[in-house]
Amino acid sequence: MVEYGAKADQGFTRTHRLRLKRDIDRVFREGVRSGKAFAFRILRKDDPTPRLLVVVSRKLGKAVVRNRIRRGVREAFRTHKGLFSHCDVVVIPQPELAGLPAGEIGRRFIQEFREVWDASGDTPDQRGLRAEEGGA
Repeated sequence: MVEYGAKADQGFTRTHRLRLKRDIDRVFREGVRSGKAFAFRILRKDDPTPRLLVVVSRKLGKAVVRNRIRRGVREAFRTHKGLFSHCDVVVIPQPELAGLPAGEIGRRFIQEFREVWDASGDTPDQRGLRAEEGGA
């Protein structure tokens, strides 16, 4: 199936999913940074295609709640793919998100990812990913 136009870039296809155990293990082993409402493991890579894995614990609630959280994060990732280019991202939502609607979860996900990525508010010894790149 051939995809054309802007719609081709808006999907959440298999290429955007972090699926192989060796890749997931590498992100957990070498990935950096954590947030408040989400625990992040972010690994820079040469390939510009961003990949995502959302790990939602049963502690957050029943399947309906876990799926709502997953949908919110995936939708935010899908609509802001440019923000995640050259990254493999593993996201672990925290229990405080269980009562929020999917749209609010997505908004917080993007906001917190930007904070972790830019390291705004960190002390110099808590460098963010941008600081490791030399401010790029």
